[in-house]
Amino acid sequence: MLNKERMFAYNTSKRSYLEMVLVEKYIGKLLEIIYIDRAGNVSQRRIEVHAVKGDLVRATCLKTGEPRAFRKSNILAYAPVKVKGRDSHAS
Repeated sequence: MLNKERMFAYNTSKRSYLEMVLVEKYIGKLLEIIYIDRAGNVSQRRIEVHAVKGDLVRATCLKTGEPRAFRKSNILAYAPVKVKGRDSHAS
């Protein structure tokens, strides 16, 4: 479950906050995201980010183990996943 105090909220201009920050810093890290697909279905998932190119975030879904591509503009919210007592974006 996402910690709502640490969640970055979707902004109203149809650009996600994830799109406005340097998302490359999350490559190799774990994120929990809330995502809306093309059909309008909303899901919450944990992903490991592998690459960011343009509007696409290439990642592995940790639940299914399958590679996925997510449009940054469809990521409604995200939060780094804590690993072993540390934030996943801490180096």
